[in-house]
Amino acid sequence: MQIILNQMDITDYQVSVNAAAILKSIHDNQACDGFMIFPELALTGFPTLDNIEALYHQSTEHFHSILKASKNTDSTIIIGHIDKQDQLFYNACSFIKNGKIIHKHRKSKLWLDDVGVFTSGEDLSVVSINDMVCGAQICFELEFPEGSRALAKKGAQIIFMPNGNMSPYANTHYVLTQARAIENQCFVITCNGVGIGHGGQFVGESLIVSPTGRIIKKLGSSPDIVTVDIDLEELERSKQNYHYIDLS
Repeated sequence: MQIILNQMDITDYQVSVNAAAILKSIHDNQACDGFMIFPELALTGFPTLDNIEALYHQSTEHFHSILKASKNTDSTIIIGHIDKQDQLFYNACSFIKNGKIIHKHRKSKLWLDDVGVFTSGEDLSVVSINDMVCGAQICFELEFPEGSRALAKKGAQIIFMPNGNMSPYANTHYVLTQARAIENQCFVITCNGVGIGHGGQFVGESLIVSPTGRIIKKLGSSPDIVTVDIDLEELERSKQNYHYIDLS
């Protein structure tokens, strides 16, 4: 199965610039029949309480352009964005396929700068896509084992994590991505941003980790778009001797 990591240099608040880069990648990789993943809040960068309303409205038109572009590929597009419901804003990611949102996750563990800007999401659910059970988490949620375990108990075989990880926490996410994969015997895929933004340095180092914790792909600290084939048979091989969830 093909996975395309889109490790972007997201320009804070330049929605049209970010959207153009996203749409170009979708167009250039439309032959992909697997998954394309983009970072956390890929359209807008990280908003503040003062500008989140304006950024949400600016990004809505571009989000619809992504929905439209998804009709030209068999791939499922996973992208982080601002979501709004009942006057509340959420740090969310959507699974987009054939012009529609087929699954959505709202970040439940809010990082320091999320607090007061976003509302915490509550639902942890999975979706079956191309006979694969998929779940999602976002950035800081990686650092709490219970979320990934909840998805695994619902059958998740791949957990996708749009990321916005900054220095000095590169090693934290490097180690814990492997831990979440090992303890849940599933693929864990993170896609981070790079460059300066939100007052810090995004570290990149997007990862694809196997159900045994093997690093299948690790990107550097520069913008990069890579296609990786993962072997789904690793899911069963990882459980030949024991199944962690059955023992927990």
